[in-house]
Amino acid sequence: MNKQNKFFIIKGFVISIICFLAFSSAFAAGNQNISILAENLSKKLQNDLAKQDVSVTFTNVQEYKISANQIGVKGDGVCLINEENNQMPIRFNAKINTSSQVVSDIEYDFVEPVPSYAPTSNEEILMQELMKQISKDYSTQNIVIAIDGYEDVSTLTNRKEFTGVGEVRIGDFVWNKIKFDVVMNSENKTANKIVYKVEKK
Repeated sequence: MNKQNKFFIIKGFVISIICFLAFSSAFAAGNQNISILAENLSKKLQNDLAKQDVSVTFTNVQEYKISANQIGVKGDGVCLINEENNQMPIRFNAKINTSSQVVSDIEYDFVEPVPSYAPTSNEEILMQELMKQISKDYSTQNIVIAIDGYEDVSTLTNRKEFTGVGEVRIGDFVWNKIKFDVVMNSENKTANKIVYKVEKK
């Protein structure tokens, strides 16, 4: 093997190592960005929902460049309220400073549950049906509901009627009391009647 061939082999080997190290570094940085964002979004949700046992997992993440030292991260995930075993699909967008690893401008919206997710408990069904109706009435998907208590006042076997109270956040970060009266079809677990009143502060 002549010197020229040896030079090209060594050169190719060095380039391969450099490419591998660059890819490994980018992969690690990407994972770190996702980890930092998950931590910050979880804290924001804990704050906004006034609950401590809240976490978020991502199902789809996309990064895009904003400037030399700032990227945007957007995608979809699931907000899990562990104490209630409640999962709410979420869409998010945020900015990350790649130098300082500081997350800013975190925005999120709760979205309609994916088709595979089927609520089982009465409280989950109530929350879903109320969110659908309020979302329609206020023309926004940015709705969060916390049910404080409800009572089954059913008189017929083929339906369930629930009256109760809770708190709702519609479109912003102001929580208001809500009273509701919901009549559910016992067979398909959908609402036949939804009456609610938001008591604004």
